[in-house]
Amino acid sequence: MKKIMLAIIVLVLAVIVLIPIGCRISGSYDTYDILIKGGLVYDGSTAKPVVEDVGVKGDKIVAVGKDLTGSARTTINAQGLIVTPGFIDVHNHTDLGILMAFITSGKKGALSMITPAWRDNHNYATQGVTTIVTGLCGGGLWDTKQWLDLLASQKFNCNVYHLIPYGMLRHQLFGDNQPTTLTADQLNTLKNMVEKEMKNGALGVSVGLEYAPDCFTTTDELVEIAKVVKKYGGLYDAHIRDQTGVMHKNGLPGVLNSIKETIEIGKRADIPVHISHIQLNLPWNNVQAKQMYGLIEQARAEGVDITADQHPYAAGYAILSYRLPNKFKTGLGVNEKFKNPEGKAQMRQAIKEVFTFLGPEKISLTSGPEKYRNKTIKEIAEIEGKDPAEVYVDLACLEPAPFALFFEISDQINREIMPHEYVFTASDGFTVFAPADSPHPRFFGCFPRKIKKYAVEEKLLGLNDAIRSMTSLPAKKFKIKGRGMIKVGNYADIAVIDLENLKENATYADRGLYSEGVMYLLVNGTLSIDRGKLTGKRR
Repeated sequence: MKKIMLAIIVLVLAVIVLIPIGCRISGSYDTYDILIKGGLVYDGSTAKPVVEDVGVKGDKIVAVGKDLTGSARTTINAQGLIVTPGFIDVHNHTDLGILMAFITSGKKGALSMITPAWRDNHNYATQGVTTIVTGLCGGGLWDTKQWLDLLASQKFNCNVYHLIPYGMLRHQLFGDNQPTTLTADQLNTLKNMVEKEMKNGALGVSVGLEYAPDCFTTTDELVEIAKVVKKYGGLYDAHIRDQTGVMHKNGLPGVLNSIKETIEIGKRADIPVHISHIQLNLPWNNVQAKQMYGLIEQARAEGVDITADQHPYAAGYAILSYRLPNKFKTGLGVNEKFKNPEGKAQMRQAIKEVFTFLGPEKISLTSGPEKYRNKTIKEIAEIEGKDPAEVYVDLACLEPAPFALFFEISDQINREIMPHEYVFTASDGFTVFAPADSPHPRFFGCFPRKIKKYAVEEKLLGLNDAIRSMTSLPAKKFKIKGRGMIKVGNYADIAVIDLENLKENATYADRGLYSEGVMYLLVNGTLSIDRGKLTGKRR
């Protein structure tokens, strides 16, 4: 026995000696498809970055270590650059962008609009994004298989995972006449629809509780839906019911009540929950960040798997009608039964109350009538010689209603919430057909902005933490296997970045400018960006 044990020890020591120090795979490769040499590797974990090489064969990472030997078809000199996992955007509306194109142009027309910029995901590739999650805020394409098949047919150059947009299922059943309390049969029908999509590969379900038709749901209904998702290992993702400091009858501001509702759903359904774009919208009413994240941390301490994501901007982007009371809303704007003199008068009165804290100068159209685009409600009112409330209501009654920028988010709250490890980075944008289509700078600059402005320049959080917030942490929460980490066996989704020259170029005035600084981008082992230039290559 002693001889056997001694032989084993000798064999183990021999293997250890043969493995190059720092290499994370035993054995060696004579050839690689791509070899990334000498970059400072942030592997997506809490580990300190290390100067290493990364070897890729096919669509996988096969070696990570110092001074990897062997030849390669393509060698990337990454000295002076950082190497990270490809970024994961867990709040993306690319499917909603296609759906809106279907609505306005029909399926044939929408497909004819697809451009290389869309297929190759230009506005996200240039940010370092290699994976997106769609189906957010309860809106978008509800047929998971159909959506994923469409992407495959178009050879979309990004990994895509999907959530069930619950509001679209409700819209299929009830149209614009949405019930608040469901019958047992109605609830069972919705549960069966959710179950079908989970079987078709959805990661979970999403709701947009400030929008119609999701705003008509009850907590009890959402718990029952979440229980179905739980059976398939999925998660519940919420654009919460109220993101403002408006005080409710229980004496708490809407944003805190809404975070508590999400926690309650997590507890009652025993399901992982996630808050989309956590933020505080006007009126802020002295709500403190620690009140918001305090609820989350207390729930986490109690065993609730709750996380959130955030985009680092002070303006939101939504359908114009979203600031109206729920009874007026539909998914496309305003319910037809209120598009009459009496209904419009009610809406004007409601929006005048909103204007007391979110003035018409803070709402800027990005779509709708061409002559009004990029103008605020205040500017349009001055041009037309009308009251701002009348202008708002008339525009909201268009079908579909225009979308707009709302300058309403507390930057201070964003900053205080951002450093927490359970807060991921997400764009809340979509892949555009052309740069001119971009309605918000976050569609083109979210990820570089988080890294360069908040981590590198302001040091609000560490660079390692910023990278984790867009790689391994969301991959773990959303169960995106084989991505989010630079390690042997994972897919070769890799960004090689010139950190010194990384910059977002998009602004509110010019929203469609590509970011700079991503020198190389691998999507499943294929170079999507080579020496800073988009290649058009896809696997």
